[in-house]
Amino acid sequence: MQVTPSGERPFPTPPTPNAPDPESARFANRDTVVLPDEMVIKILMNLGTTDIAVCRSVNRHWQTLIDAHHLLARSFYRDCHLTPRINSLAAQRNLAVERYHSHIRGWLKDFGNGGRATAKLLDNILEDKYFPQVLFFSIPKLLLNSRELTYQNTATIGHSEVVSNANFSPDGKYLIGVSCDHVARLWELEGGQWREKATLSHSGWAKSPSFSPDGKFLVTTTNERIFQIWRLEDDQWQEEDTFQHPEFVRDASFSPDGKYLVIVPHSIGFVKIWWYEGGRWQEKFTAKYSGWSKKNAQFSPDGKHLVIASFDGTVKIWKIDDGQWEEKFIINERYSVASARFSPDGKHLVMVTFCGLISYVKLLELVDDQSQENVTIQRWQEKATIQHSDEVYNVQFSLDGKHLVTASRDRTAKICGLVSGNWQVKATIRHSGPVVNASFSRNGKFLVTASYDGTTKICELEGGRWQVKTIIRHSEMVTNASFGPDGYQLVTASDNTAKVWVLKNKENDDGS
Repeated sequence: MQVTPSGERPFPTPPTPNAPDPESARFANRDTVVLPDEMVIKILMNLGTTDIAVCRSVNRHWQTLIDAHHLLARSFYRDCHLTPRINSLAAQRNLAVERYHSHIRGWLKDFGNGGRATAKLLDNILEDKYFPQVLFFSIPKLLLNSRELTYQNTATIGHSEVVSNANFSPDGKYLIGVSCDHVARLWELEGGQWREKATLSHSGWAKSPSFSPDGKFLVTTTNERIFQIWRLEDDQWQEEDTFQHPEFVRDASFSPDGKYLVIVPHSIGFVKIWWYEGGRWQEKFTAKYSGWSKKNAQFSPDGKHLVIASFDGTVKIWKIDDGQWEEKFIINERYSVASARFSPDGKHLVMVTFCGLISYVKLLELVDDQSQENVTIQRWQEKATIQHSDEVYNVQFSLDGKHLVTASRDRTAKICGLVSGNWQVKATIRHSGPVVNASFSRNGKFLVTASYDGTTKICELEGGRWQVKTIIRHSEMVTNASFGPDGYQLVTASDNTAKVWVLKNKENDDGS
């Protein structure tokens, strides 16, 4: 576990495997040899389709090798086309048509629009004598096209230590990467190229960078009792001020209207709200609670509410009225609450609660009730619960509020969709290591996950289905990944670098 001087963990620690039972231990104690990937691939290539499918489902490492080398497609072609030594073209066609109707056609539809288009084409040529050839060459082509998204690395921001976070500015013009090497590096997009703009020095480990919505301010925190605000003036980033804080600062973020800044301390008891007045940032209000808040205090989309989750099992919502912050709602939970955040329309609230290793992601909706005096009373009503078998690191809504994604230490990211007023799990993205981050692009078409298994997976929404389209591999664990405002640029943080990727062979559209 990597520990900062203050004792705070900069990002989640990979899980420790459970001790095996006696029977497993006897097997584990035998002499085993880890085969090179090249040899595993050769072995898998000689198995049948069913055998490869079983290997894919029981071993995450084999799953990666099988997908990367399209071994299922190759085996499918070999089993269904080369293996049956039938001399008669008519007999080949009849066998292919039979298998097509029995299971291939339904399987194709799982590939969204591309799969349905392929099935429609094949439906029209069932009587053609060359149907088997068209069928079995269409399948590998479909699998290749299902990963048609290609991301090209266009810039690399180097640090001397691990990069814990990297983010774009709201307008996509700037990019910041922060590291435990005590600096934050700012890059600017000029003429289509990323160029280093400024190096912001800190006295401690720089972390949790956040731009203001108008892109004119930047706040950074460290593993010390300070936070720093930087201002963009005359095309130059300058330090606006360094503020002392009574506790170690865990997180800091601006309100959507840019008027307020919330500072979350490492210890229990309070968060502080600052506001910009008279040309300077100054402390405005202290919101108190009785538990510990784990890097969580978030403004509502209109900037008029603030939600704070606490390990004492409460969620408090504060509202600003006539310039004063007042407690509006208290939601009591049975278990500790790790985080809470609003949906983009402010009508839904998602909370992450946990009991032991089990995490529950609860979705609530703001509804109106009538009291006995016929007075309308608002309350938060639970609508759905999503369960993970381990800690949930983050949750995020899509910009249109129709989807929600969770990232968990249990090696999965779950995508939920709002269908006819009900939330349902629509897809599960699996990794071979903890998923520490998952987020949507602004246009809602793409989703990116970051995992300790050293991969970033990009999914695309096609025909109502979320499908993994490409995998970006890194030499070390990925600590963060997020899209730029255009939806086609992506930044990943891994090892000692932050890398910018641009989506190729997809044309930007007006919805980006």
